[in-house]
Amino acid sequence: MASLYFLFYTTIVIKTASTFSLSAVDGRYSSKTAPLADIFSESNLITNRLKIEIDFLLFLSKKKLTRNLTNTEKRKLLSLKKLTPKQILEIKKIENKTHHDVKAVEYFLRNQIKNSSLKDLSPYIHIGLTSEDINNLAYRLMVKDGLQDVLIPELIKAIKNLTSLAEKHIDQPILARTHGQGAIPTTFGKEIAVFINRLIPLLNELHSQKLKGKLNGAVGGYQALSIAFPKKNWLKLNKEFVKSYDLEFLEISTQINPQDDLVILFQKLFHINQVLIGLNQDLWRYVSDDWLLQKNEKSHVGSSTMPQKINPIEFENSEGNLKMANGMFQVFIQNFTISRLQRDLSDSTIQRNIGTSFGHCLLAYQSLNKGLEKIEINKKQIKVDLNKNWNILAEAAQTMARKNGDDKAYEKIAEISKNQTATKEDWQKIVKNIDKNLLELNPENYLGLSKQITKNVINKSHKLIRKVQQ
Repeated sequence: MASLYFLFYTTIVIKTASTFSLSAVDGRYSSKTAPLADIFSESNLITNRLKIEIDFLLFLSKKKLTRNLTNTEKRKLLSLKKLTPKQILEIKKIENKTHHDVKAVEYFLRNQIKNSSLKDLSPYIHIGLTSEDINNLAYRLMVKDGLQDVLIPELIKAIKNLTSLAEKHIDQPILARTHGQGAIPTTFGKEIAVFINRLIPLLNELHSQKLKGKLNGAVGGYQALSIAFPKKNWLKLNKEFVKSYDLEFLEISTQINPQDDLVILFQKLFHINQVLIGLNQDLWRYVSDDWLLQKNEKSHVGSSTMPQKINPIEFENSEGNLKMANGMFQVFIQNFTISRLQRDLSDSTIQRNIGTSFGHCLLAYQSLNKGLEKIEINKKQIKVDLNKNWNILAEAAQTMARKNGDDKAYEKIAEISKNQTATKEDWQKIVKNIDKNLLELNPENYLGLSKQITKNVINKSHKLIRKVQQ
């Protein structure tokens, strides 16, 4: 019976667990956010805390602050970094008693070495440290992994998709709109390149930003470490330890890392997301105008009542998740830089949601990429909309008339073009006495330097992609 129950549990309960989750990130979208769940889970937070406690114990030995460890003892400590699910539950049970998450990790580690040759080192576990020395490093390890291993690769994929789109349609004319109205011709490639060009410096900054870690005790003055080991240069030692995690050393703080580095990071992600919201909205409009067609997936239903529909849901889902992520980033930005006096816990519960904000980012970037990969240009409809009113060339006419000395050119062209629909024949009549070069102009070739400047952005994009993927 037990085996039958286990089979039922694993096939029914676990597989449907996502259906009963409180959060959509961990529920409906759990399969898509799984890489981030591995990084930001409570289990991994505990594992990172234990890793740092063990690394500091090994560091004390290396710096001759405890006795030398044998190779066997070192291997024993290193093996403890890999926690089993059973051990994670054991730490949580200790936490239920202590009501302190970091202290629970300390007690667990002591229990693990109490019956070994390492038991004499038990007093040195967590010596001179405060829980925030451990936590600030643990969270930054998770943020760094989430950023470099998950979010940035998905953003680079988006840059690749956008660059491919700009290259493919570098000289595809479309009607530009200003204030929602037909303006002059532009190219689809150039309009996509505008977004690429905005994202390039932001992604460069995101990729190169270093996070900061601190290890300075209860209120940031190194008091405990200094009284225990007064002859040691703790600024130098702790800098070395923090930098071993590829973090910049924060020399001075209160009990907590003030998290200015995380705020700067969230501001960059917020900015990137705002740019992508604009991109999603423009792509949505192009679909609405029938300039972009979406590949039909036969099994998918666009509407429960209108069978003909293929909705731009990928761009809509991306926009919605970007807004959710940015809402959370705003909370982080407003709260992480403030802590009453030397420490309060208001930021602690907030920072547990960093993984959720990254989850919404990941969902947004995935949806955007899926949407980009299933669109194609509808050249026929674009051509129709471009040529239905040649008055979109009025700018060229009044500019050439000005060049030829007519200081009333703007007013004259406005009088015959405003609220008017012009055909090719109308255009020829308007411009024949202005400049003969205008006779060769049409809505599909009045593109200026659009192709050239798009090429320049494409080259910058390829350079960024190579840099990030090195």
